[in-house]
Amino acid sequence: MLKKVLSVIFAAALCVVATAGTSAQAAEIKLPSGCTWIYYDPTYDSYKVAAFNDAEGVPAGTITDDLSTIYACRVTVKAADTPDTALIINAESANWEQHDNPGWEASGDNYVATLKKDGPFSLFKTPDTYAQICFGTWGNVDIEVVGAEWLDKDGNVIKSYGVGAAGASLPKTGVVSAVVFYGLGSLLIGGGVVATKKAKKED
Repeated sequence: MLKKVLSVIFAAALCVVATAGTSAQAAEIKLPSGCTWIYYDPTYDSYKVAAFNDAEGVPAGTITDDLSTIYACRVTVKAADTPDTALIINAESANWEQHDNPGWEASGDNYVATLKKDGPFSLFKTPDTYAQICFGTWGNVDIEVVGAEWLDKDGNVIKSYGVGAAGASLPKTGVVSAVVFYGLGSLLIGGGVVATKKAKKED
């Protein structure tokens, strides 16, 4: 069930409220229905592109047998304008590493962004017991996820769904924000826990 809320995916719902005395129109996130590893998680009100989360129906080996070979996730969304959207790495080894507006580039009617770590380093580690990317949005631009690709260290596609982005090279930019979104009233999220949900770590 997709609701109009100020929320996250990833892997994780990131609900953000407006700053002091103002309010923003909620944006909607739509996900494909034909992909088992791109889904909405009602337990944590989260929109996710998962590489591995056995508890949520994405068993080990769905994307790759070795999580440490995943160096990037390229996401394609359909939107009327540049999305006000973050991509968040949610895994035991990453602990909600947030990338705000991760270089969305227009591609026809779509926008494409590639999430990677500076270094480069893999997005996840082999011991991670869950490994996913979550979407967060704070503006009023609705998005529809129409494609996602997991990439290796050379930019080669490991696994893909839907619309693919042109080219395989990884971008050299990608500034990570240390804060969890913006606003005095922002809901606190950490270690796989959403403040408005059950206070337990995501398995």
